[in-house]
Amino acid sequence: MTLKMCTVALLLALVCLVAPGAEAGGFTVRDVDGPSAFNFDGFVFIGGTAVPAASTGRFTADGRGNLTDGVRTLVVGGTPFEQTFTCTYTVNSNGTGHADCVILPGPSNESFDFVIVERKKEAFFTAVPPEPPLTGTPSTIRGTTRRQQ
Repeated sequence: MTLKMCTVALLLALVCLVAPGAEAGGFTVRDVDGPSAFNFDGFVFIGGTAVPAASTGRFTADGRGNLTDGVRTLVVGGTPFEQTFTCTYTVNSNGTGHADCVILPGPSNESFDFVIVERKKEAFFTAVPPEPPLTGTPSTIRGTTRRQQ
């Protein structure tokens, strides 16, 4: 009986030691889920000139690699644009990820790399140029997403 209790106690101790380490990695698309608000700012290059840009908006992540119901107000050089968007996203086990988005009106495609700060709660992101061949307008954009409550 004592041996069984010691074995159970040892197993519980091991689970407690391993669980925090498991929480630190092993991210998946399920860690991006629910309604989120975001903001970003930076510059877009129009005709070789850097023009300030900023945006606020929201989207809903389905935890399966899709962002839907995306809306944003984008301001470029002082001119506002009301836009909608959908995206697909992937998440690496280390918490980094990538999203490809279709923005309307446009149509326009944008891509973002991100890192999850806290599961289902917050991420940092930056715009990335399209994969080769480099097309579209280069930009320097950085932002944050946070879960809407």
